[in-house]
Amino acid sequence: MMPRHGVLSLLLLAVVLVVCVESGKNWVLLVSGAEGYINYNIQSCPCHAYHTMRNNSIPPENIVHMSYDDVAHDPENPIQGNLVTLPGGPNLYPGCEMDYRKKEVTPEVFLKVLTGDKEGVKKLIGRDGKVIDSGPDDRLFVYMMDHGGPGVFFFPGTNVKLHNTDLINALKQMHREKRYKEMVIYMEACHSGSMFDGLLPKNINIYTTTSANATEVAFMCCWDKFRKAYVGGIYDNAWLYDSDKANLHKETLYQQYVVTKKACEKPAYKSHPQQYGDLNMNKDVLAQFQAKSEKYIPSVCPNTQKTDGHIQGPEFTFAGIDLNNPALDMVQIATTARRLIESRDLSSQKREELKAELRHMMLVKEKAESLTKDLVKAAMPNSRGLTETDILTGKERVDNSECYKAALNFFSTRCPGINMRRYPFARRNLQAFINLCNHQSQIDVMNAILEVTEKYSICRAQ
Repeated sequence: MMPRHGVLSLLLLAVVLVVCVESGKNWVLLVSGAEGYINYNIQSCPCHAYHTMRNNSIPPENIVHMSYDDVAHDPENPIQGNLVTLPGGPNLYPGCEMDYRKKEVTPEVFLKVLTGDKEGVKKLIGRDGKVIDSGPDDRLFVYMMDHGGPGVFFFPGTNVKLHNTDLINALKQMHREKRYKEMVIYMEACHSGSMFDGLLPKNINIYTTTSANATEVAFMCCWDKFRKAYVGGIYDNAWLYDSDKANLHKETLYQQYVVTKKACEKPAYKSHPQQYGDLNMNKDVLAQFQAKSEKYIPSVCPNTQKTDGHIQGPEFTFAGIDLNNPALDMVQIATTARRLIESRDLSSQKREELKAELRHMMLVKEKAESLTKDLVKAAMPNSRGLTETDILTGKERVDNSECYKAALNFFSTRCPGINMRRYPFARRNLQAFINLCNHQSQIDVMNAILEVTEKYSICRAQ
């Protein structure tokens, strides 16, 4: 007969083996969806996240990073090969590995990577690419940052966007195929809540937080006078610096959500982070998704600077835009305005160029608003009890996604002068497209776009 201590040893070994098998792997997917130096923080924050995950012992082969990767070496960058998320912060670009760059960063590639479709990725980009090759015992952490609009998350390119229905369908597919045990998604974008609100099931083991609710914008922080750019996001810096200094084996997802919520409520213009999906998961500790080993390094930034001073400040506005913590979709206007205000060392020619650029952007903003009003008027020959004000001010969810997709694509084709990729502030009018599609036939909406864009000279601008 085996001694009692021998039996206990075998039982203990069996328990350890079961725990090891059930623990599975940790996977991380990081997405930076914007290009251009003006969108500095949209590339710097995912780089910060990459270092955070690596310092927390997530192996590089289990991290997939998608980024256009043109900011660090942009001619406007005063220190080539440099990215920070706080003025005076450490350089995060060295060692920030990227798996997909430039034209490979698309919604189609993202969905193939997320769902582990290696062949699909190869067909799209012509080469083998790293994917989330996860299984039923694995945990997945996804962090996405870019500009957004109602029901859409934008990618680089003139008219390239991920629709909420396509994202949710991919997540449901992954659940059916048992491609994860639990998944956490952090999303930073204006209207980011609209990607999940009323759509993400509560019973597929996915928990997500967003930087804003379904109907509001998100906000930037951390203006860097030397780099002449906003280098951080309020939501992003809040969770990133919290993860850098917190004990990830004690702090929960909910506690980190509270950290981001408090940060986003500090500026004069607030956003309201949200939680969606399986809220029971918010009791899980951060280490289950953001770390692999108990021996992780507790700080990617040696000084662990507090971001509070970069979030709050004296009132400083242009055309009603807070220039300390501007809305993410106002980045072009806010950046140009601050450069002009701080242009003492610039030539008079450069100042005139900045003024002209500001005037043009304000014109585009005005025309986008005017065009939307005319579009709503033209699309409502049969109002069905609704007024134009109802359509212009309503905050409805996307009920007719096919009409909405078709309308956005057609409008972008018909009116290149209002480039929603270049001018994200023009997306503030997209809610009217959703409301129209929910109440009018698709043909009425398309005919209205055809009729109205014909009358605007800006729609013929390239």
